[in-house]
Amino acid sequence: MRFLSYKKLLCCLCGVILLMRAPYLYGIVAGSAHDFSPGRDGSQACQFCHTPHMALANTPLWNHTLSNAVYAIYQSSSLDAEVGQPTGTSKLCLSCHDGTIALESSVRGGGGRTTMPPGKANIGTDLSDDHPISFVYSADLAAKDPQLREPSSLPEELVLDQFGEMQCVTCHDPHDDTFGKFLVLPNIKSNLCLKCHDLYGWTGSIHEASNQLVQGANDDFLKETDYQTVSDNGCLSCHQPHSAGHPERLFHFAKEEDNCFNCHNGQVAKNMLNEFQKFSGHFAGDYEGIHETRESAVDSDLHVECEDCHNPHAMVQSIQSPATAPNIQGALKAVSGVSASGAPIEHASYEYEVCFKCHGNSTSYVDSVISRQITQTNTLLEFDQSNPSFHPVTARGVNTNVPSLISGMDETLMIYCTDCHNSDPSSQAKGPHGSQYPYLLAYRYETDDNTDESVFAYELCYQCHDRESILNDRSFEKHKKHIVDQNTPCSVCHDPHGISYSQGDAVNHSNLINFDMTVVSADADTGRLEFEDLGDFRGRCYLECHGENHSAEEYGP
Repeated sequence: MRFLSYKKLLCCLCGVILLMRAPYLYGIVAGSAHDFSPGRDGSQACQFCHTPHMALANTPLWNHTLSNAVYAIYQSSSLDAEVGQPTGTSKLCLSCHDGTIALESSVRGGGGRTTMPPGKANIGTDLSDDHPISFVYSADLAAKDPQLREPSSLPEELVLDQFGEMQCVTCHDPHDDTFGKFLVLPNIKSNLCLKCHDLYGWTGSIHEASNQLVQGANDDFLKETDYQTVSDNGCLSCHQPHSAGHPERLFHFAKEEDNCFNCHNGQVAKNMLNEFQKFSGHFAGDYEGIHETRESAVDSDLHVECEDCHNPHAMVQSIQSPATAPNIQGALKAVSGVSASGAPIEHASYEYEVCFKCHGNSTSYVDSVISRQITQTNTLLEFDQSNPSFHPVTARGVNTNVPSLISGMDETLMIYCTDCHNSDPSSQAKGPHGSQYPYLLAYRYETDDNTDESVFAYELCYQCHDRESILNDRSFEKHKKHIVDQNTPCSVCHDPHGISYSQGDAVNHSNLINFDMTVVSADADTGRLEFEDLGDFRGRCYLECHGENHSAEEYGP
């Protein structure tokens, strides 16, 4: 007795099932894009793909000539699956959709000359810009990528082949166009995508819930989808499964930030383009092809991209209301960071941890623009809690007696980096995107010597420090003399971040004292350049400033 091989038996079973379901399939295929009958009348709906006799071996009665093309395969640094050349049923689909074989070409030698015409259905032989296929979707793969669901959890509509591989037919049913694009399930709100992809933080996120209309977007793909809002488009708002503009991760556009500006152009969402045209900012457009999804938080090449500060799958409007420093705010949810001790963190808990990714131990991206007595460009060190003085970003401040604080603030409060470094008041959006002021400051802060004091000149300082208190010398008896009479800016004496304990001490560098060396020099008598803290509101200076020698100049009660 002869027994059929496994493949031949499978082929026969597929053929039997196909014939059993023929009336049902005929009724669905007839009139669809897969019906090549004259006038799409259904008279030849099946024969272009299937034949009951002399079919291609080891296939479901396949009648169409297969392509011999060698395909460029999808690759990505964030891909854990091993993807090779197309296999199984995907090769059957590509016999038409790669555009190399005539549509009527059959395994028995018949057929015309017409290949798949240019357009969305002709995906070509370059599959590097298409969702990967013909890879084993296993429990081991899901274990490597926590944002993939276990294959055992897939609904019955999503079928893997006999080898556990994902194929074209996992997402597309070539016989049924009920849901459009021959999808096996409707994809409104990324219903189909989310059957496999379990995105951290997606449910309830801004992009999952936004009802903004997408017609104002910059690309035709988004305008031509079946859905009208960001929420209904879901993943399709940024990604496209076939012929993507940026192959890796299937983005619409080649430049990463253009996928954000696509909607953040003022027509769909807040206009971020304007922010990056300002005097200073985090200019994402200056960098391309550097950011990596899995890059180290403490050791990466110089760049700033939207994804460095925002996780588009997880960001929300608010985590807590009102937001309390230093706790992370909604726009930064699920973003990597670096702790105050310099350790990498998968998901930052505090805003400064996101900033320390760039302005910390790994790289000093911002040089000091003021020639200080002590130079330090590592912001993480400037805010070290062991420092003699620092603004209260990572911890409460050292000084427990600050009478100049405005009403509602006291010495126990902490502040955000973005209380000082932020988009200016003319901006539509909050956050350190772009500012008309230098150093990406939220308000005006003059650092040039001989500046006339006004509420505008030091608008940044006066957000927290009461101008009347400062000019009435409540914390330092000669504030008014220096600021008003001598036109000396705050920055000549004070370094706004802090002084590292490795470079300064509590005697000489309390109260953020770190002199601007272009204005202040050593005193002519002793050669000393020092400030001595003698207690609350008391001190002694050895220096020369504006032609006046302080040797030593003492103040306080």
